[in-house]
Amino acid sequence: MPSSRAPQPSIPMQGTASTQRTFLLLLAFTALLYVVNFHINDIWTENESFYADAVRVMLQKGDFLNITYNGEPRFVKPPLTYWLMAASASVFGLNEFALRLPIVVMAFWTVLLTWSMARMLYGDKAALYALAMQAIGIQFIAGKQYASPEIPLAFFFTLTLWLFLKSEKSGNRWYSTAAAAALGLTVLTKGFPYFIVIGGIIITYITVYARFNAKNIFRRIWSHRPLSGALIAVAIGMSWILAMYLSYGSEYLKVLSNETVERAFSYNGNLLKDLFFYPEVILWSFFPYSLVFYFALIGTFLQPSRLRNIALPMAWFTVMLVIFTASKGKIPTYFIQAHPAMALLTAAWMSTSPAPSNKALALLWNTAFILPAVIGVALSVAMVQVFSFHPAFYAIPVIALILMLAPYTRSLYYAPFIGTFSALFIFSTALMPQLETRRPIDSLGRAVVNENQIPGNIPIHVENGDLYNVPFYTGRKAFYYASTADMPLQSTPLLALVKTTNLPDSLRQYGIWSGDIYTARSSESRLMIFIRYHLNAQKGDMSGFTNFTAIYRKANNKEPADTN
Repeated sequence: MPSSRAPQPSIPMQGTASTQRTFLLLLAFTALLYVVNFHINDIWTENESFYADAVRVMLQKGDFLNITYNGEPRFVKPPLTYWLMAASASVFGLNEFALRLPIVVMAFWTVLLTWSMARMLYGDKAALYALAMQAIGIQFIAGKQYASPEIPLAFFFTLTLWLFLKSEKSGNRWYSTAAAAALGLTVLTKGFPYFIVIGGIIITYITVYARFNAKNIFRRIWSHRPLSGALIAVAIGMSWILAMYLSYGSEYLKVLSNETVERAFSYNGNLLKDLFFYPEVILWSFFPYSLVFYFALIGTFLQPSRLRNIALPMAWFTVMLVIFTASKGKIPTYFIQAHPAMALLTAAWMSTSPAPSNKALALLWNTAFILPAVIGVALSVAMVQVFSFHPAFYAIPVIALILMLAPYTRSLYYAPFIGTFSALFIFSTALMPQLETRRPIDSLGRAVVNENQIPGNIPIHVENGDLYNVPFYTGRKAFYYASTADMPLQSTPLLALVKTTNLPDSLRQYGIWSGDIYTARSSESRLMIFIRYHLNAQKGDMSGFTNFTAIYRKANNKEPADTN
């Protein structure tokens, strides 16, 4: 049984040549997976559409403080993610690549921060395991594909605790000051409840590490300069709230109460159901290492002597689980910020615990690694078969199997990474481009903005209320749930997107674009449903899609729009 004494700051950091090669290989595979085709899919989901259109208006007006979506104030979330996207778009242009680039970069750095924390706490071997787990987690991978605040939040959240740990290990309290600034940026990304979340993690960790001795707890907290740190964090994090209050007054306070206070601090749910919400989410969101995590978590509880050794990741995970289970709002993406903690805790167990001697436990332990690896390879083969990809793609799962069994890489602990990488790489390189044939809103935008050069002050009337990306791609305000019956009577310039079957005959001559738009679901959490409807469409069943026509009738005339 490993010693309960906490690791000292002087853990050796010199990795062997083999360790260094493994690190570079994992890092290269991660970088490849993160960058390949990350920009290929349109701005599609509701949340990403809000951020993309807000950035468009920011760059258009040069106003980076008053955030809007579709012409209306949008201050339900702090501005840092918007600003990062706008900075990128100002360099690379207003496109999917630029909007998602900061997200991908921050996802990659979150992986590196997790690796570095594991290295500081548990050594090189554990750091490699933590890197693999954090890099390949399914929900984290999905999050890096959308321009929304979840990944920036994970980055600043992890950065805050990384800086705190550096302060703990080095004794240099300037790291504590930097951690306070990072905490302010965390709040500036998602909201002031993260003062409570991260503060709770740090206090819980110190309490456990100080062996629940009140005097030692106070001394350790005080050594991190809490007063000056609090001033820095509040000055950065709450600056947005102050600015919005000065601009919008009670209107902003109402939004703040509805979107933050009530969702974070009120509760009116089913207790039994909510207790299992995030444990169930972890099973798929932290895949392919979720089974290993639960094995390590249960094993840790059965060996209390290990608690001080894993005090930081356990405090991190536990505080988040308690707070988010107790809160009213429950969304799977809220728990992405706990993934580094789960990777650290699991890596600590994997690097210090021998394989179980009990045959039944040994079978469970091995299955926790083998099953996800097999699932990854099986999904790789299934995608090539089901979606009729080029037979050359079969080489990817074959290579994955070879890597799992090769003498250099043969390790049960890396098998889930390799198998899942195989499936995700095929998904990114082959399936995502195919799915894009079912997302035509960008072509609508080109028809409106480039081909017909319709002035941006002319709004677009949209019959469907779920097409949130229309304002971004058409560069104008959208009026949703438009009535087609009233359209022929309008004398002002008319730009509209309506279901083709509902289009009045008198307006058909003004068509400038037509396409099949997915209307079954719009949420990113329903990706598998979208894929199913895509497969049906390949077979001729278009039940998940609706044909729309865009029309443009100029003011006070009946001349058809120029579609050339």
